[in-house]
Amino acid sequence: MKINVLVLAFVLCLAFLLPNSIKAQEFPVTSTTNVSMFGEVGFDGTNYLFGFAEDSISMVSAQFISNTGGLVGPKISLGYRGGAPLVEFDGTNYLFLWSGAKQVFNPDKSTEDTIFGQFISPSGLLVGNRFIVATNASISSPKGGCLDFNNGNYIVIYKQSFNENDYNYVVTISPSGIISTPIQLSTQSAGDNAMAFDGTNYLVVWWSHGISHYDYEQDIFGQFVSSTGSLVGSTFMIDDDNTNSDNPLSIAFDGTKYMVTFHVRELETNDWNLYSRFVSTSGVVDDRIILRDYSYKPSFAYTSFDGTNYLVTWADSAFSLESVIKGRYYNTSGVPLDNNIFTIFSTLNGDVPMYAGHFFTNNKYLVVTFRMDTSNFQYGDIYGAFVPSSTSFLTSIEFGGDNCLIYPNPATDYIDVSMLNDKIFNSINIYNVFGKKIIAQSINKDNIRIDVSKLSSGIYFAEITDGVIKNIKKIVIRK
Repeated sequence: MKINVLVLAFVLCLAFLLPNSIKAQEFPVTSTTNVSMFGEVGFDGTNYLFGFAEDSISMVSAQFISNTGGLVGPKISLGYRGGAPLVEFDGTNYLFLWSGAKQVFNPDKSTEDTIFGQFISPSGLLVGNRFIVATNASISSPKGGCLDFNNGNYIVIYKQSFNENDYNYVVTISPSGIISTPIQLSTQSAGDNAMAFDGTNYLVVWWSHGISHYDYEQDIFGQFVSSTGSLVGSTFMIDDDNTNSDNPLSIAFDGTKYMVTFHVRELETNDWNLYSRFVSTSGVVDDRIILRDYSYKPSFAYTSFDGTNYLVTWADSAFSLESVIKGRYYNTSGVPLDNNIFTIFSTLNGDVPMYAGHFFTNNKYLVVTFRMDTSNFQYGDIYGAFVPSSTSFLTSIEFGGDNCLIYPNPATDYIDVSMLNDKIFNSINIYNVFGKKIIAQSINKDNIRIDVSKLSSGIYFAEITDGVIKNIKKIVIRK
């Protein structure tokens, strides 16, 4: 994506303020409030494929969604019971992986499940038969297993149970369904895992509480794995802490290093702080970066990268009536780009969002959440929202000379715009941070007052032209 250099420098220097809520492109994926577990999402270049389990018997199901958020075709039932599936596309078909439902949000249960696989075409047809990936093993969502496709192979991270302890294993699966010999990753009982690819190797990360217990201190470990499923180097420590957490962790790669996001319990409370550490491709670990402190009760963090900056999302006060999904952009040094954390999902029709995941494609993030029915906290529906990249709102406007004055700024009810150097207005347009034009006026004089009383608090951009030169001014609205 080509970005005007002057605009980018202008905005990065100012540290812009995002609006309090990003909801404009939210859409429902399911609407019958009978989804029991939400899995993952794949993308085939045209449509997204959502995986989930539904009803009291947890039938593994799927739904295609268009690139604009509309339903594509009917819901697809795979015909089998199971937990929340992992989903990935290999360029020809999707692969769905799932295991028994009992692992979701219950890490203390012994696994003793079977992991199954099923290929699905982009038209929604089952390709071949269901096949077994691993026995006495499990995957679960969020992040109790990983699935990705690179260099001609799927790579799968799953848990296998021995003597009531879970250990991480890795296998590869070819697009024709050939499964490699499993390789053990962890030597201690392991919790949730995550992975990201750097173009050569994967970094797989997980937490561990020690042997036979989930009450001991939490340690975050990492292990590099090649795209063919072999171990690269040894397991190393990413974070060592004497408190415990059973929250999922997340990881993304920015072209140089990995950002690993995890939770650490605050001493003498039942709440967590949200942290990140950067890890190099050689395993060098940087210091902790605080993202959200325990007073907001953050959990279920997720991290992805848009080619320039990171988006980190999490749930404040998850599994309560106050649960809300928040987001914030960070640069590759872990510095937030904005002065305000923004809301992506909140309560809708009495249902509250519990957790969210996301990934970046087609110059935008797809953020997905699972809203639960608060009458029983058992079933819910899946929703998605398209969130712009950290720079995409700049692409629809240009930067010109400084031939105008806007005041007051910050503003509440109105702004006065005056042209300088004997210039006359041709038009003035005001855009929100998504690049959407929300005010447009054609005029033929050197000053104008514009009513902004109906705009919500946040950052806007005024594009002012005399017919030859365009001026871009940042406007802050405060209520």
